[in-house]
Amino acid sequence: MEYKAIKELPTKAGELVTIRGWLHRVRRQGKLIFFIIRDYSGYVQAVAKPSIGKAKFVIAEQLTRETAIIATGLVKEDKRAPYLGLEIQIKSIQPALNIASPELEQEIRPDSGPQVYLDKRHLVLRGERASDIMRFRDLTTRGFRKFFFERDFVEVTPSTIVQTQVEGGSTLFGFKYFEQDAYLTQSSQLYLETLLSSLGNVFCILPSFRAEKSRTRRHLTEYTHIEAEMPWFDFEDLLNFMEDMIIQVFTSVYNHPLRIQLNPDLQLPTKPFERVSYERAIELLKEYGIKGENGAFLEYGDDITEGPERTLVDTIGKPTYLTYFPTGMKPFYMKVNETNPEVMNAADLLLPGVGEIIGSSQREDNLEVLLERMKEENLSPEPYYWYIDQRKYGSVTHSGFGLGLERFVQAMLNLDHIREACLYPRLINRATP
Repeated sequence: MEYKAIKELPTKAGELVTIRGWLHRVRRQGKLIFFIIRDYSGYVQAVAKPSIGKAKFVIAEQLTRETAIIATGLVKEDKRAPYLGLEIQIKSIQPALNIASPELEQEIRPDSGPQVYLDKRHLVLRGERASDIMRFRDLTTRGFRKFFFERDFVEVTPSTIVQTQVEGGSTLFGFKYFEQDAYLTQSSQLYLETLLSSLGNVFCILPSFRAEKSRTRRHLTEYTHIEAEMPWFDFEDLLNFMEDMIIQVFTSVYNHPLRIQLNPDLQLPTKPFERVSYERAIELLKEYGIKGENGAFLEYGDDITEGPERTLVDTIGKPTYLTYFPTGMKPFYMKVNETNPEVMNAADLLLPGVGEIIGSSQREDNLEVLLERMKEENLSPEPYYWYIDQRKYGSVTHSGFGLGLERFVQAMLNLDHIREACLYPRLINRATP
């Protein structure tokens, strides 16, 4: 038997078709039974009437929401019908295996709280909004890959089991790897850098893990990290490259029906992005009356935390690079500015609504400076021997970045919480389901 996908039905008006999917909704109206049927490609309305025969109609009456079904019927145009402006007039419908338990109606209720929605995430993902966000996330990921491949990048898959830190020891998830100490990776950056001399421009899209005890609307302990490293790139090359990337990915999904449906108010960013040095940001926070979490204004040398950072970019109202952080504020591998050694060639890209989505820098290519920075951070060079070798044997000017996919999706769709942007969110108090 040939089954048609729901997305094919607009070209099948007047034809008898057989489809298979799930009952998204069931509604009884008088002697009629209306179904919304869902498959991987979309939704369609169907109607069962008593005229199909008593035995067949009895089966239709027993069907419950989320039952997997196989249905045969005539495709008819009906502008009143939701989704496609089509309706399937059912000739027969039956469960594919068994009828879904009616207990489903008690699993998630309109007054259910966030924890219920997280506990029942496997069921929430059958809903239109949650599944649409996952589809949009897929479109966005494809947009990034297209951008990289058009520029001759090579995609690689570094290990997520590591023995070195990248973003600070306090956020490492440690475990025993047989008889050795190991960690879940915070970033694949160091490994990507080892490929510059052989593969050139490289990128990866992999999970990263941060043991941050944060309960904000934009933090996850496991997230999808889009990272890239480029040889022969100085700091200005890096900033221009990231601008082009963000604009291209925004543009690639801007006219898609999912984007229009989920966030019709999205504005396309334009070049150039705003550039604000760390020093100037501290001044702007005071000018705008934006204080830190402790109620006091931030001073030079303070970390610009999530709250003030997001309020600052929301006030600016456009994508903003926060640049030239004080030396020592950022990790050891970021390049110390050669003109002003008090700052580093580092930049965070902030988007209105969520704040930071990218951490980036020109990488430190001077072996002596790198070793000194590691010493300042109390890092033993021994576990990093393979990384240090990149500076000993053919170092060049190079730069790279890491982008959090979930935050990017959150910003594009104006989602209230980052948990909506991932399949099964891992939060400080949650590792299930």
